[in-house]
Amino acid sequence: MAGKELDKILSLLRPGETVLFEYTQDSPSELLLWLLVRWAGDKELGILIDDVLDTFPEVLARLEVLGFDVSGFDELPVVKIGGSRNAGRVIGTIDVDRHSIDFRYYEKIYTPVAGENTVNPVLGFHKLFMILTDRELLRLIRNVAGFVGRRDRIALYLVNSDVIASKPGGFGALFREVATTVMAFYPSESGYTLGVMKTPRKELLGKEVVIL
Repeated sequence: MAGKELDKILSLLRPGETVLFEYTQDSPSELLLWLLVRWAGDKELGILIDDVLDTFPEVLARLEVLGFDVSGFDELPVVKIGGSRNAGRVIGTIDVDRHSIDFRYYEKIYTPVAGENTVNPVLGFHKLFMILTDRELLRLIRNVAGFVGRRDRIALYLVNSDVIASKPGGFGALFREVATTVMAFYPSESGYTLGVMKTPRKELLGKEVVIL
């Protein structure tokens, strides 16, 4: 795996950013989380995982089947957003029906555990595109926009681009506009590739790294 090349890209991310990692349905998305957690650990950054509708246990199961070392993952702090299967150290639960579009409730859970430099992977966010009404989804994206610039974290949204593209109404385009950085993870002739599609830094634009 291209550790040094990936580190060069990730190390240019800045606190306050909202980063969108778009992966296709035929890409090993679990590998993205594994690499991000290992990178944050190597940099001694705090980690907080948002688990939407049981995505974290699904990802952990695939990583274990594939033989990846997931030691320490069961100790990561997790905010559960819907779902019923726990993985990691769950520090708070948000009911999708009542609180999924209310970030004030989320902040009550997030603020006490967030450190000065927290890497915040958000897993399964695309599932909300399938169950929320258009009005609820618009409000959700507006709430995400309200977190851009929060200097205590780097938010990393790992989303299935095929699921988001299947939702009519332009919500995927709006979500991409909100994000400060957009990366795409997709299969290519060279292997599974991570490419920078949108960034405020010219030196990053168009950069690609073969992950596997």
